Amino acid sequence: LLLLLLLLLLMQITRRYAEFSSAIVSINQTFPSERTHTLLGQLQVEVENFVLKMAAEFPSRKDQLIFLINNYDMMLSVLMERAADDSKEVEGFQQLLHARTQEFIEEILSPPFGGMIAFVKESEALIERGQLDRLKNDEVRVTQLVRGFSSSWKQAVESLSQDVMRSFTNFKNGTGIIQGALTQLIQYYHGFHKVLSQPPYRGLAVRSELINLHHLMVEVKKHKPNF
Repeated sequence: LLLLLLLLLLMQITRRYAEFSSAIVSINQTFPSERTHTLLGQLQVEVENFVLKMAAEFPSRKDQLIFLINNYDMMLSVLMERAADDSKEVEGFQQLLHARTQEFIEEILSPPFGGMIAFVKESEALIERGQLDRLKNDEVRVTQLVRGFSSSWKQAVESLSQDVMRSFTNFKNGTGIIQGALTQLIQYYHGFHKVLSQPPYRGLAVRSELINLHHLMVEVKKHKPNF
């Protein structure tokens, strides 16, 4: 409870910063001042460091990212009410939000799909280097990955979606993260298909149990939240 109250207080601090900064940025756009621009930049750096320091209080990387994303999203929303889209402040928080969102997507995909993702990344690296001979014909591992995905992906995606919607204060941001995660999942599964089309995997009987990509995309759309 104490931690929750502390977090609410910290969100109020960052909101006050965003409101103050957006007002000054708006004025500075009409009456440009290099001195004001410099001070705003310094203030933004201090606030970013403050938010990072507070995020470090969370024990898990996932919770740290949730805290960072919620703060960056909130500050960005307030800033964009007055500041131009191409202002340094807006662009800075857009970059931070995008980077942490991408990291969060990888973080939430890892528990249910980490085995497949690691296999795809390892194999694609070898293929890219032209080292097809180093691809291992590990039928047991491939069979486990194919059947594991087929049997659990729907439940995993449903759980993932619910978890995301509980974690983010901005509904629109939460739905964007879910869509990003599902898109990334399809890309990884597409990569899985491509790897298994290479020797020595193309002769494995378990390939017939792979989910058709078009069918997977249709099914995944059912899990996308509606506005």
